[in-house]
Amino acid sequence: MSKKIFTVLLLAVFMLAQFSIASAATVAGDASITNIPDFANATDVDVDWSVTGMAAGTKYILIWSRIQADPPVALYTGCMDIATINGSSDASGTFPYDMTLIGPINGDVVEFIVTVDSTACAGLPDVPVDTDAPMGETTVDSLAPQYFTANPPSTTGLVKSLDPVACNTFEYWAMATDHYGFPATVGYSGIGSWNLQVTGTFAPPAPVGPGEDLLSWGFTFPSTASGVWTVTQQVEDQAGNQLGFPVYFRNALAITPAELEDCETFSDVNGHEHEVYIRYLATLGLVSGFDDGTFGPDTTLTRAEAATLFEISNGYDATLLPTSAPAGCDFTDVAASDWFAGWVWQACSDGFMSGIGDGRFDPNNLLTRGQIVTIFKNVADVIQANPGVIGGYMDTRNILGIAYPSVPVMRTAAWMDVPIGAYYAEPVQLAYGWGVADGTSDTTFSPDQPATRGEYIKMLYRALSIVL
Repeated sequence: MSKKIFTVLLLAVFMLAQFSIASAATVAGDASITNIPDFANATDVDVDWSVTGMAAGTKYILIWSRIQADPPVALYTGCMDIATINGSSDASGTFPYDMTLIGPINGDVVEFIVTVDSTACAGLPDVPVDTDAPMGETTVDSLAPQYFTANPPSTTGLVKSLDPVACNTFEYWAMATDHYGFPATVGYSGIGSWNLQVTGTFAPPAPVGPGEDLLSWGFTFPSTASGVWTVTQQVEDQAGNQLGFPVYFRNALAITPAELEDCETFSDVNGHEHEVYIRYLATLGLVSGFDDGTFGPDTTLTRAEAATLFEISNGYDATLLPTSAPAGCDFTDVAASDWFAGWVWQACSDGFMSGIGDGRFDPNNLLTRGQIVTIFKNVADVIQANPGVIGGYMDTRNILGIAYPSVPVMRTAAWMDVPIGAYYAEPVQLAYGWGVADGTSDTTFSPDQPATRGEYIKMLYRALSIVL
């Protein structure tokens, strides 16, 4: 039942029964709520209370609750007993308010008032409280976060949790949101913990990167790793909501010899922020370095190089490429003798990349960050419209298959440098929203900035990752 329908029904039920808690025999005592969490889940909320200056005799400390509205809406649990006090003028404590008695609500603000009375709740009708200002309030967040998890790229076709990795260094990653599809008026508590668990023969390094919405969890298997490993997450929001079961990156899978071998490496990537992605994709044969043993992670990328890397991921090698320009891909600045000609023609034929106008492809111009995410969006469109042209590492359950406008993204940002209507505006939001690309700051994406080889490789690793 939605919050709005629930509230309307309650209003209809109680509108004729409105009267003040003054109908109870309120006695002397200065009651207050000293602490209450900002958010509560659908199970319980601890309400800290205090009363001073109570009258002599037996007194009952009561808590009254209502949904914040105009007018306030009483709950079925309108009155609940906190404590019975005999002969003391002061008292305090914590009351575990049972939220399961409220009903299936989410995003509502529940208000509380504490009173001192001569009668327990059993002697009082369950009625709405009056319109006095509440002493405390909490927002009910009753839904677990939405999430997906991603494993390294693979073409084995195995279930993700049973798929061994290609070498000993890789990234598990995941994304979660606590407000997926909610309107701005609904309160949510935000991601609290990923509750990561590993069962194996040694402890892995701690996760790195922000945990609010995107988890980046780097692993390196040492040569001594052995036996069966299980790796899980069970994302939880700050109100304590989580799924009732762990989600597996790896499920009771024995270490294989290949997982203990070092990934391919280059002389200039050790310690680089994109080292894991570069080495892993190089092991898969999707990227390569230069003759001098370097990779050049901070050097820029040309449009011809990008066409090549996309089509290698699509399952092509030089023997499978066209030897002449397909229809619509005959660019004046791409000759058959150019090393990149077949790659450019194939990327154009598949609908991944197009020319810049005037019959040109501009193969040697630098590729910008905005152009890269636009190519990812083109691939997503092809997957949706004509999946038959997809092969290799793209022909797997990867993020490109779901990064599409009809599906709400998992995270959003207000970019100051991505104008509405720009050709890359939607691709930027999609690539960022599904974890494929990151911004250059909290408010900038730098779409016109030339992309480095390292940046591209990270995006490609994430885009080809096997997702839940």
